Amino acid sequence: MHMILGYDLEDWKQFQIKNPVEIVLPKKTSNILVSGKSGSGKSLSIRGWVWQLLHNRESLVYIADYKAGEEYEACEGSPSYAYGEQAFDMVDGFYQFFTEVRNNKIRLKMHYTLFIEEWFGLLTYAENQSKKLKTELMAKIGEILAVGRGLNIGVIVALQRADASLFNSGTREQFQCVCSFGRCSAEQFRMLGFNGELESNPTSRYGAGEALVLIDGQDAVREIKVPLIKNEETLCQQIRYYLDKQPTISDLIRAVAGGESTEQ
Repeated sequence: MHMILGYDLEDWKQFQIKNPVEIVLPKKTSNILVSGKSGSGKSLSIRGWVWQLLHNRESLVYIADYKAGEEYEACEGSPSYAYGEQAFDMVDGFYQFFTEVRNNKIRLKMHYTLFIEEWFGLLTYAENQSKKLKTELMAKIGEILAVGRGLNIGVIVALQRADASLFNSGTREQFQCVCSFGRCSAEQFRMLGFNGELESNPTSRYGAGEALVLIDGQDAVREIKVPLIKNEETLCQQIRYYLDKQPTISDLIRAVAGGESTEQ
């Protein structure tokens, strides 16, 4: 199962040729870290990826959208989508599903993805409740990242800046794909591991939808272009349609707790 992240940037600019840069789900690339400031095209690009996963039945997706922006407004009310403070409950439910799958040794045929929009905001909310809650949240995501790939479970984490303080020690190394949209500071360039592959930072000239990508198993950092998506409203309506067809997190937990299949 393949998902197109975008297209080779040089080929796109020079020839307008769409030379796809892909990742392979689920066994090779279950966990994706995506960073980028506002206006970098990060959020719109991820919506395109989510649509691909759902449309092509490459993965079921459960969205914890702490950002609660207008991008996913069409998804409000879907059991597979949670926004604002409710995003914490979605993460908690997905972790419970993951735990039941592992404890009951369930072999999932389908791939399952937890997508967290605005990880920093969610962590800040947790910390404002209690430091214990933040610690538990980081530990849960760290556990899924470390073990989930072998269980057919993955995580997509989106944030503006991928600081080391936002993850437990060693957790960032569990992402098999790292994407940085827009201009990448020298510090981020180093922290995300791009400096080990590139002599200089090319991102000062990047526009919206242009990114650096580091993928496990591929020799070099790739520069990609994600084309501007038209008809965003229709795209989100289709995402909502697919989300509503999925089993709810509660349904998944009940099924795997009883040793049953979750497949539809």
